[in-house]
Amino acid sequence: MTHLQKPVTADRSVVERAQERLTRRNEDRFAEAERQGLLLAAKVRTTALCIVMIWVAIDTQNRGASFLYDISQVAIFAVLGILQYFSAKHSANASVMNYVFVAIDCALLAFLSSTPNPFAEYDLPPAILMNGSQFTYFYLFLMQAAFSFRPSLVLWCGFCIVTARTGMLVWFVNQPGAYTNLDLSERTVEDLLMARSDPNFIFLGFWVQEIIVCLLVTAGLAALVRRSRWLVESRIRTERSRANLARYFSPNVVDRLSSAEDSFGEAREQDVAVMFVDIIGFTTMCENDAPGDVVDFLRGYHDRLGKAVFENGGTLDKYLGDGLMATFGTPEPSENDASNALQCAFDMLEALSIWNRDRNAEGVLPVRIGIGIHFGPVISGDIGNRRRLEYSVIGDTVNVASRLEQLSRKLNASLVVSDLLIKAISPTDKVGQTLIKRLVPAGVQDLRGRRGKIGVWIYQPK
Repeated sequence: MTHLQKPVTADRSVVERAQERLTRRNEDRFAEAERQGLLLAAKVRTTALCIVMIWVAIDTQNRGASFLYDISQVAIFAVLGILQYFSAKHSANASVMNYVFVAIDCALLAFLSSTPNPFAEYDLPPAILMNGSQFTYFYLFLMQAAFSFRPSLVLWCGFCIVTARTGMLVWFVNQPGAYTNLDLSERTVEDLLMARSDPNFIFLGFWVQEIIVCLLVTAGLAALVRRSRWLVESRIRTERSRANLARYFSPNVVDRLSSAEDSFGEAREQDVAVMFVDIIGFTTMCENDAPGDVVDFLRGYHDRLGKAVFENGGTLDKYLGDGLMATFGTPEPSENDASNALQCAFDMLEALSIWNRDRNAEGVLPVRIGIGIHFGPVISGDIGNRRRLEYSVIGDTVNVASRLEQLSRKLNASLVVSDLLIKAISPTDKVGQTLIKRLVPAGVQDLRGRRGKIGVWIYQPK
C-alpha cells in the first residue's frame, strides 16, 4: 500500500453541500440558543410581572371590583408569558409565534392603557391616560426580546412599540375635547404653559421623545444581540477548529495550537518519530463483507489505533484506508518522542489483542497488523495549495518508516523499528529502555526502493 496520498479536490457541488450542512448545523445551534433564551425570558417576565403586580396593589387607590380589574390586567400578561414559555418549549413553530406574541403584547398593553377602568368612580381625561407611566412597561417586552439571539425580533418589538404608542396617540387626539400643541393659535411659552394645565391637552413633545428613546434603545439592544450572536458564532468556529485539530493531534497539542497566535504550518526541519500501520491480509478479510460492514470494521479499528496515538502524545497525520500514519514530535518535539512512538505501538498491539478475543468469540477472523517506526529528520508544515492544505511531514524518514512497515511481513513480525529509533531513546528513559527489552535485533535489512541497508529490531508476539 502506498503511503502517499494525492490531495482530492472536491467539486463545487460537494463543497456547496458541505457548506449547506454547516449552515444548517449553525442554524440548529442558534435555534436551540434562542429557545433556551426565550424560556429564560419567559421566567424573568413572570418574575417581573409579579413585582409589578405587588406595586400596582400598593400604588392603586381603587378598591373592590376596580382594584381587581387593575390586578387582572397584570395577570393577563402573566398568562401570556406562561403561554410563551410553553410555546418556546414545545411548539415546532416557536420562532414564528415569538413575533406573534410580541405583537399581541404591544397591542394589548396599548389597548388597556387607552381604556379607562370601567369600575372606577371617575374617568381620566385623554391627556392623563396618554401621558401615564404605563408606557414604561413596553420596555419589559424589549427586555424579553433581547434574551433571544435574533436581532430581527428585537427590531420587530421596537416597531410594534412605536406602532402601538402612535396608535394610542391617534386614538386620544381624536377624543372629544382633546387637542395638541399643533392646535394652539399661538405657540408662545405662555400659551404652552397655560395649555399644559388643561387635562385635555396632549403635548406631542412627550410622544416624540418616547419614540426617539424607544428607537435608540431598540437599535442599541439589536446591536448588542447581534454582537452576542457574533460571539457565539466565533465560539462555534473555535470549537469546530478545536474539533478538527482533535482529529489529528493529541489533546495537549490541540490546546497549544488553539492558543497560538502565529501559524504552526510554516515549513521547518526537525527530528521526529514516524509510524506506519497497516492490516495484514485486509483484502482477504473483507472480500465477502458488505460495504457497510467494512466501514463499521474500519471505524472500530481506527478508533482503537487513534486512541493509542493520542494517549502517547502523537499526531495522527492521516488515515490510509486500512492503515494510518502518525508522527511523534510534531508540531513541537520532546525528549521522549522515540519512546512515545514505541509505547504507542505496544498499546496498539494490546488494544487489538483485546479486540481479537471478542472477535474470536463472535467467530470472525482476528486482526493482524504490521507496524514500522523510524526516527530522523523531516520537513513539517502545511502541504498543498490555498484550496486544500494538510499538515504533514515529508522526507526520507517517512519513506523508511513506510518500508519498515512493509518489511514486517517478510520478517513475520508485528513491529519493526529502526536502529536509529532505538538510539534516540535516552539511556535514562526507564520506560523506553524497558520497552526496548521486548524487542530483538533482526540484523541489517534491505529496504525496497532504497539504496543501502538499515539495522532493525522486531517484536514477535508469543
